[in-house]
Amino acid sequence: MFDCILKNAVVVTPQKAQKLTIAVKNEKIAGLFSPDINFSAKEEFDFSGKIIFPGVIDSHAHVTFCSDFDTGSYTAASGGVTTLVEMPQSGHLTSLFTPAVLNERIHDIKEHSIVDCALYGGIRANDFSNAEALIQKGVAAFKIFLSDAGDYGSFDEASLMALFQLLKPSNCLVAVHAEDQSICTAETLKMIETGKGAEANSDSRPILSEILAVERLCTLALEEHARISVCHISSKRVIEIIRHFRQRNLNVTAETCPHYLLLNNEDVVRCGAWAKCAPPIRSQEEVDNLWECILQGEIDMIGSDHATYSDEQKSSGSFWNVPGGFPGLDLILPGLYSEGICRRGLSLTQLAYITATNPAKIFGLSGKGSIEIGNDADFAVLDPDSVWTFHAKDSFYKPKSSHYPYEGKTFHGQVISTFVRGKQIYSKGNILTKQHGRYIPSVNCNL
Repeated sequence: MFDCILKNAVVVTPQKAQKLTIAVKNEKIAGLFSPDINFSAKEEFDFSGKIIFPGVIDSHAHVTFCSDFDTGSYTAASGGVTTLVEMPQSGHLTSLFTPAVLNERIHDIKEHSIVDCALYGGIRANDFSNAEALIQKGVAAFKIFLSDAGDYGSFDEASLMALFQLLKPSNCLVAVHAEDQSICTAETLKMIETGKGAEANSDSRPILSEILAVERLCTLALEEHARISVCHISSKRVIEIIRHFRQRNLNVTAETCPHYLLLNNEDVVRCGAWAKCAPPIRSQEEVDNLWECILQGEIDMIGSDHATYSDEQKSSGSFWNVPGGFPGLDLILPGLYSEGICRRGLSLTQLAYITATNPAKIFGLSGKGSIEIGNDADFAVLDPDSVWTFHAKDSFYKPKSSHYPYEGKTFHGQVISTFVRGKQIYSKGNILTKQHGRYIPSVNCNL
């Protein structure tokens, strides 16, 4: 007897989307059957008229930055995210530079998260001493910055080369925030001196800063045979650089975020500091161009870059002095379904690949990322007929600000249920468990 079955829905498998019955046993997908086959299970879920996607893997989460694994994972579940790949830096926790801190995070995941989590390792340009130990503990990648990152530090060309050489035997992934700090500093100063504010956010960190940083990054990575991921890409022009290096056989992954696909610089003017991020949100033309890249298969995965801030933090100074970042991990699937499927011709399988299948492969998350027999029973159930309006007050955000840029936006398609390893953890606005998440170590590194 199966533990549960999910029936009467369109199921998005790696091959195609079709009506199937999913059978689950011992947390795994035990069978994919024709809808006309009857069998018994301890529990049945009838999802007639719904679409079942593989659980979303958020490649770029900051749930501990100003929040915690409790509310962060509730937010994830409400958007069909079943695995978080959590960044190492935190606003109120010690950044993950050591095995001891990694162990603390693993304990927090077990005690407080309702979704599974992988972890990035942190590494500074002047200290590689813990790299091997973190790899042995299964970090999914190392996160580094080419621009100013405060106490976290930034990498120049020499330190990049040294890191790539160190990691070459392990083939460990390096995820990079790629902006040229000198350009960003100079252009931001110009905006401040001329009295400009939110309307000049894109100009203050121009696309050129991304292009130059990515060109240098890819050149060094190619020379050292490194495996890299370029985080939160905001422009097609950056993808063109990556395309050039892919043709030269560089192993480089391209990530973008929902806000570069769903928002434009008019939203930054409307919301001010609450829509500030780095790289900044661009023009509608850049939004359209990025969607082109997605449709052509040139963007590998979507990361939320989710980071909540309070109204007090976002209003504590001028636009240029407040922290950048805002939430959105609960809108990866509904946002991309609404804009990509309903408006731009994205297919259901394409959406599954960029939100789940690709990140599972890139980060080496065994058993994750696709609806196939033997994989973890991680599912996001979406109602394609639901037309709904987002309000922060209805979310699990901590804190809940009505100034966030998605406030009042309407979406076509809503997540109504989420399963992690066969257990229903979320249904129609309700969290059904308080403890279920596991740490998922990467299997991609070779130490």
